[in-house]
Order: sequence, then structure tokens, then C-alpha cells
Amino acid sequence: MRPIDLQLKGKSVLVTGGNRGIGRAIALAFASEGANVAICGRDAEALAATKSALEANGVKANAVTADLFTAEGCTRAVAAATEAFGGLDILINNASTNIGGRLETLTDEQLMERVNGKTLASMRCCRAALPHLRASSGGRVIIIGGTSTRNVGVDALPSGLGNASAANFSKQFSYEVASDGVTVNIVHPSFTKSDRYPDRRAARAKQRGISLEDAEASFASQFPIGRIVEPTDIAPMILFLASPHASAITGQSIAIDGGSTPTVVY
Repeated sequence: MRPIDLQLKGKSVLVTGGNRGIGRAIALAFASEGANVAICGRDAEALAATKSALEANGVKANAVTADLFTAEGCTRAVAAATEAFGGLDILINNASTNIGGRLETLTDEQLMERVNGKTLASMRCCRAALPHLRASSGGRVIIIGGTSTRNVGVDALPSGLGNASAANFSKQFSYEVASDGVTVNIVHPSFTKSDRYPDRRAARAKQRGISLEDAEASFASQFPIGRIVEPTDIAPMILFLASPHASAITGQSIAIDGGSTPTVVY
């Protein structure tokens, strides 16, 4: 059986929040397939390091510091990518925030932080990128959401609000642009062993009075596959959805959670 050619070589990609964690893994995966990759974020040092790692694959890379909480930041991120590559084929809306809490403990601004930092930012980036995606031979939009879209949890209200609104936008937008040959999907990672994981493991170990090894085992026990999902587990699905092979897949909401989401979605 011949390997599948994802036909991503030479494609132009923008990954928001591509300087660390899941976004970085996605950006590097595209570069390994020969795509030219632009990333944006707020950490200039991390952006520079990731840009160098992308270029090591022999592709063009671009990195821009941008605050996606602002309309200007979203527009600038898309403009930097299109100017660097002469167009844009694939937009990965990955940038997000890391806030938790409950209704009675959060201010209005904190409650809406994830909505503004994820959903509104995704909408603004899509608006800026749409003319370029329409001009592409097969424009793609993929939003990185989260399983809090489907599950509730303690202190997870801001995450649930942001991810659920992003999922609704993804479905709505997919209807609006399907006739332009642009597909729109959202992927929901579970809790993932990203750069924030060591702090989370240490916090659990301290809270429960257990070792770091036992804290990790307690996290892994939540996943039927027997291990915590890694950022590199997310990237292959993103590559496939961005490829011509997924041209009939749009408006879908797909979880990559190691089997940990106890819901039936049909």
C-alpha cells in the first residue's frame, strides 16, 4: 500500500498561537510536509525559537508578535502571513487563554476572556483571511477548541463558554463559505501534556500530598488509552483536515481525547 500524499507541500499556513504547545506541534508538522508556515503569538523569544525550528525543514517561515485580543492584532497576523507567502491556503485558529474559575468568583471580563481570546479572535482572523482562502485552490479553516465544549468541570466555566461558542461559529461559518470551496472544522483536544503540564502535575502532587510520578499516573488514569494525550497526537488530524483528501469534510466537530470524553456525539 502506498503512503498517502497529503499534498501540503508549498501550501501557505498561518497557525495562531504557534509558538508553543499544540500550536507549535501543528506548525512543525506542516513544515515537515513542506508547507510554508507563519506563526503569531505574544512571546517574541518563543516565536523566534519556533521560527528557526520551522526553517530547519527547508521551508519559508514567518513569525509576528500580535495580540489577538485586538482587531488590529488579528488583521496584522493575517497580513504578515499573506505578505510573506503571497497568499494563504490554511488558517489554524489555535490561540487561546488559560483562565479557570466559577461564576461567583469571576468578574464579567474574566468570564468572557476565553470567548474574546478564542472565539472572537477566530472570527476576526477568518474575516481577514477569507479573501485569500477564497482565492486558494482549496481554502481550509481549522479551529482548535477543547473537550470542555461537551463536558462540564469544576472551575471550567470560561473554557466551556469559549470552546462552545467557537464550535457554534465553526458550524455557522462552514455553511457560509462552503460554496467558495473553503472547509471549516473544529478539533477538540482533551487535557494535553503541553508546556503547561509540569506546573499542573506539580500542583496536583502538592494538593494531594503525593509524588510527581503518582500525580502523573492519576492524570493518565483518566484516559482509556492509558496515557495523557500529547500535542503531537493532535497534529495528524489537523494535517488531514487541511489536505485535499478532506475536501468533503466541513462543519464537523472532532475530539482527540484518548477516549476520555464520556459522551455520545452523533
